[in-house]
Amino acid sequence: MAKMMDARPTKYEGEAKTWDCIKDNLWDEVICYYNRQVNNREFDFCLLIEDIGLVIIEVKGWTPVHIKKVESPDKIYLSNGTVSTSPKKQARGYSFALRNILNEKYGINPDVMEMVCYPFISESDYIRLGLNVVSEAEYTLFREDILSSQNFNAKIYNVYINTNYSAYDVMRKDVYNICRKHFEPTYEIQPPKPKTVPYSVLTVLTEPLTLSKVEEIIDSYFRGTKQIIFTVYEEDLCLLVKYLSNMLNKKGICIDGVNLSIGNSLENAVEIVNKKISIFNFEAIYLPNYTITESLVLENGITTDEQKAVLSDLSKCSSFNLNQYMVEHADVNSNIQVKAGAGTGKTYSMVSRIAFLCHASSNSVVLDVANEIAMLTFTSDAATNMKVRLKNLFVNYFILTSNTKYLDLVSGIEKMRISTIHSFAKEIISLTSSVLGIGTNFMTVVGQYERQKIFDKVFDEYLQEKNQEEPMFFENLPFDLYDLKKYFLSFAKLLYDKGCDIKAVPIESFGEPIEAIPYINEIFEKVIIRAEKEFTKFMFDNNSIHMSEYMIYMSKCIADKSFNKNLFAFKYVFIDEFQDTDDAQISAFIEMQKKLGFLFFIVGDLKQSIYRFRGATMDAFKKMGCGNGNWLSFSLNTNYRSDSRLLEQYDRLFSALGKVNHLPYDDIIDRLKGIKVNTDYEDGAQVQRIPYTGENLKNNTYFDMLFRIVGEQKNKLEELLEKKKAKRKALSLPERTIAILTRKNYEIDKILNAAKKRLSNGEINFEIQSDSSGDLYSMDCAIDLCKLTSALSNPYDPSYLYDLIQSNNVNVEFSLSSIFGKSKDEKVRILTDCLNQYFKEILNLDWESLIYEVQNQPILKNLRIIYEATKPWKSFSSDKLKQEHYRTNYELVFEELSARNKRTYLTLDSVNESLHIAITAGMETKSREINSYDDGIRIICTTVHKSKGLEYGTVILPYTNSAINVPHKNTIDVTCIDGKIGYCFSGEDAQYCNEYYSLDAELEETTMEETRILYVAMTRAINNFIWFYQTDSNSYSWSSLLKDLLSLIHI
Repeated sequence: MAKMMDARPTKYEGEAKTWDCIKDNLWDEVICYYNRQVNNREFDFCLLIEDIGLVIIEVKGWTPVHIKKVESPDKIYLSNGTVSTSPKKQARGYSFALRNILNEKYGINPDVMEMVCYPFISESDYIRLGLNVVSEAEYTLFREDILSSQNFNAKIYNVYINTNYSAYDVMRKDVYNICRKHFEPTYEIQPPKPKTVPYSVLTVLTEPLTLSKVEEIIDSYFRGTKQIIFTVYEEDLCLLVKYLSNMLNKKGICIDGVNLSIGNSLENAVEIVNKKISIFNFEAIYLPNYTITESLVLENGITTDEQKAVLSDLSKCSSFNLNQYMVEHADVNSNIQVKAGAGTGKTYSMVSRIAFLCHASSNSVVLDVANEIAMLTFTSDAATNMKVRLKNLFVNYFILTSNTKYLDLVSGIEKMRISTIHSFAKEIISLTSSVLGIGTNFMTVVGQYERQKIFDKVFDEYLQEKNQEEPMFFENLPFDLYDLKKYFLSFAKLLYDKGCDIKAVPIESFGEPIEAIPYINEIFEKVIIRAEKEFTKFMFDNNSIHMSEYMIYMSKCIADKSFNKNLFAFKYVFIDEFQDTDDAQISAFIEMQKKLGFLFFIVGDLKQSIYRFRGATMDAFKKMGCGNGNWLSFSLNTNYRSDSRLLEQYDRLFSALGKVNHLPYDDIIDRLKGIKVNTDYEDGAQVQRIPYTGENLKNNTYFDMLFRIVGEQKNKLEELLEKKKAKRKALSLPERTIAILTRKNYEIDKILNAAKKRLSNGEINFEIQSDSSGDLYSMDCAIDLCKLTSALSNPYDPSYLYDLIQSNNVNVEFSLSSIFGKSKDEKVRILTDCLNQYFKEILNLDWESLIYEVQNQPILKNLRIIYEATKPWKSFSSDKLKQEHYRTNYELVFEELSARNKRTYLTLDSVNESLHIAITAGMETKSREINSYDDGIRIICTTVHKSKGLEYGTVILPYTNSAINVPHKNTIDVTCIDGKIGYCFSGEDAQYCNEYYSLDAELEETTMEETRILYVAMTRAINNFIWFYQTDSNSYSWSSLLKDLLSLIHI
């Protein structure tokens, strides 16, 4: 109830109605002044709201019949013959005048907002009468707002949210007191009462809640304190629901899933579900069969051993997650290691930990979240998701408390370093680039085009030299020259991925040459190392760094004395997916901590370490020093993703794999405990195996079996969707997704091609999408643009002209037979005639004129003109969603071209060359996805590695028969252990390894990693897991491991 400083008006009914609304609906801290003078004129209402500002409200008691015509904001013709001016301008005049008085008289600059109120006009009348030209709806109070506490509160909040509040003095302390004193000369400034607002309170009740205790809990909650309550009295939950709902409605706050929002709903979905209340930062749990002998009130997670034992008992008989609670409230002066199993809420743990650190009661002394906390992830998506989650968290706090300090935190999160490790490395290198001898504005190169050109040159020179010494020496090699060249080219990158700079490796570190290639050390020295040194010089001469060497250069920069506390003020550094870090990254992090003095919070799961090819090892946590000195270690094993019945079946397999050292699995610590059972799936439907034979693969009936299973799962989900819709419920996107997971990319291509063929033949009625997260330059949009630039760069080359006509850029029919057997000039003439006719029609330019325009005008501008005229997306597909996807990624190609060439003048040739390099080198650039699934079933095919961190209703493994205990053929593997370089060249039937490479040890590591990849694949499933196995295969494979699953669960 607002505090009304002036008497209720009696002369004007509209003002009286507004007065009543303010008094009854706004919260206690709001001060309301009525009919006070500003520059000899009286405003209607002025609200003084702590932490927000002042709000001027101009009231017009018109009814719809009073409004004759609204000609303009300042010409409102009324039925009594008078003409009224704009009430919004009146309110704005008062606000300007009041702001000037407060500024000139007291030297303060609070936010003074203005609103218009029509107590007797609805929003629909407001639009119909034309009053929307007078004031915007979001700054206008209508009849329905006056009648609704929620609407009224929401309008006031939204006016503040839409204001650039950072430009004004915050309405608190001195500013607040000066404003009170201005309006109330007798106002006495009270000394501030110390307010101890804890971050969290955990309450265990032995007696039923009293009304005063309920009010205390609710008041504390709306001041920002997280509440966790245990009770053995069911009526306590009912009482809490009632008070929570009333306060949420009064404040105009709606529950929106796990978040809060300002809304107009008259009812809030505060419900008792499974004997508990669970909304943002509020959890109350009813324990009907539990005996509580002693009440507890724990603030900020501070517990004794006895109290922790009580909480442990409570967690065993409820959904309370003690491990997450302990992680969230852990000692702020310690490094933290969190072992987080699949689906155990590691993101929530990191987000809540940051919320705790940012709270005054944590004693962490984090005052500037933007500069004092950093978070490193392994993917851009993870970084974006983390930033969104953190911002949502503090927006929820603001909605709940109206305390603008949380908006300051939202602003801080926007500036906070939440990035991939490579982006963070780039920032470090930029700030200390003088150590490397390059400029701060260096370019990042990701392609291999220039590296391959230099390598080819150096390798050819070596071959010529060697051939003179020993003619045809390469005929005795165990590989053909093409494969050998490919292996040597990748050698340096493999070492960079493991944090080893080959340019600094002494030749003795390669050991004795292998017998099959006796001069291999000479190749290392004279070809690979020399080529890398030349490539590095080329990069530095062009003020560029290759992405593969980021970690090498970051380590060099951190080791230099220029890297110090003047660059970064971190107090806490969070690292996600720590099991995926390599030795170079770990060494850099340790050195960074020594120099800057911050604390670590690292999260990971060794069972999900599947990036060994990038240098990740199973010793990551050990090398970081976890378990030594100032480290606290926690484990999360409550799984929020998968059906508990599925997890129980998994546990038997994972435990068996742990006992044979295939998987780092402890039966107590690593066992995933499920908290949900999906009753839409019967017992026994969680795991399904589909047998097939080699003959099925040969006669192509294998794909018929696969698509039959996919179709059955799709039909089941569609039936389930209909049942949910009938109950006004829905399935989340992950729940209605069927994921076909593969080990290799070529397996995806096989499945997609088979599906497209059957879809076109009408044999199946669904489309399978691929996860194209790194294939921008293999998409039609990039290839079409490249064909256009190639033709424009080579306007009289028939091959390029024909490619252009056959692309989506040119939507005409052209027969190859028309140029077959013709001379080059005749071909050019025929092709040019076709292009003349086409471009004359859409651009009023013939081919030659178009070439002139392109060569004499800004290239990107002209390419865009051609793009808009040719509309290649329409030729690409008639499906609107596919067209949108094409256009979205075409724009991304333009952005990429601009970004990569931002320091050089773009020409047609440079654009064409950039596109050719990106496409031919297979440059991995993430494409943009669009939400094309609405509320229907999604079927995707992706690799297990790309699925990491995601979840799907149904997971299908179609290929489980590849051997996991044999060397891969036609590959090279490299190790770097204690400075010694091991390598192994694998051919079709033999391996060639040096003395530092242990083939047996590496095969054992490969088997263990393949088991971890299988673990990742299986734990993506929410409801059910289906796998195919070949009955007539004897290879030791995923199928071999999964056969144990069959025997363990007796299928």
